[in-house]
Amino acid sequence: MASISLSRTKEKCLVSLPSKNIEIYRVILSKEEREEYDRMELDAKKLVEWYISDDSRMAINYSSILSILMRLRQMCTDLALCPADLRAVPPPCKIEDAKNNPRLLEKLLLVLEDGEDFDCPICLYPPTNIVITCCTHIFCWSCIWKTIKRGNNSCPMCRHRLSESDLFKAPSESSQATSSYTSSSKVTALLQLLSASRDQNPSVKSVIFSQFRKLLLLLEEPLKEAGFKFLRLDGSLNGITRANVIKRFGVPAPEGPTILLASLRASSAGINLTAASTVYLMEPSWNPGMEEQAMNRVNRIGQKEEVKIVRFIATNTIDERLLQLQERKKMLPTKASGRTRSKDQKEITREDLRALMNL
Repeated sequence: MASISLSRTKEKCLVSLPSKNIEIYRVILSKEEREEYDRMELDAKKLVEWYISDDSRMAINYSSILSILMRLRQMCTDLALCPADLRAVPPPCKIEDAKNNPRLLEKLLLVLEDGEDFDCPICLYPPTNIVITCCTHIFCWSCIWKTIKRGNNSCPMCRHRLSESDLFKAPSESSQATSSYTSSSKVTALLQLLSASRDQNPSVKSVIFSQFRKLLLLLEEPLKEAGFKFLRLDGSLNGITRANVIKRFGVPAPEGPTILLASLRASSAGINLTAASTVYLMEPSWNPGMEEQAMNRVNRIGQKEEVKIVRFIATNTIDERLLQLQERKKMLPTKASGRTRSKDQKEITREDLRALMNL
């Protein structure tokens, strides 16, 4: 890589930008949150250790492992992201046609909707109007419908024969946010920091990033009660609406909003958020590069204020271990462009799982 690539970081360029300060804000889970998390993690450890002890079991149950990790991450942020009926370790995989199990299909869609760690394989953007095929692959409705209409009756991912009757839409969002929502420890800490910031400077603007769209919806009610003006930017918005949201966010306070609730993936590239000077990251991401891109929507040419980044990390949880994993991943580009190779790169997947589950 060193012989064919040239990498220029912000530090090496002649671009003069205000400083960017990153702060780790450690959150202690409440008693209820801790009990629920510890119970889930204890069960998850046993099952993940059994999965990764055998290559064939790990390959078959890889999606179950990812589901376990996502649920633990959701519980660190807010128990409302992981309903009680999903706070159980999924059993080992048994091959079954999802088409014949509508209840299983609906649960799968609810889990997938909560996170935005996936793209439509056809357009390579976060899917809108999500549909799932009978072979359990996720697409935008318009993308897969056009594919079928062109006469290509095979799934682009696995070549399974498809027709319109093999496509299932995601459930409605009517049950996602309720008035009985109780703030989690992370949300409570966020509201305290936002209120303190407003007391110091009422015109300061902030961006709240999360990978879970459901969290952005849940945050709307407590923000309204606290008297904040806010907007939301996520993968469900089309290009025109996104541009309008960014334009409205640029209107100075008190006329304009001071908070933008933003999906990490939908806001990681191609937009300018220099109207804000504070960034809150509600949870660590699998991909540290995506976090960097999201931060750089605020810390870029046109920014005149010092940028403050606050990363919420739940103590003694998978959050802390994921933070350590991010540091390892950040070193990979440096190693790739150098002259040495890491001996443990071949085992990174298995080792990562052991580190994340503290095995």
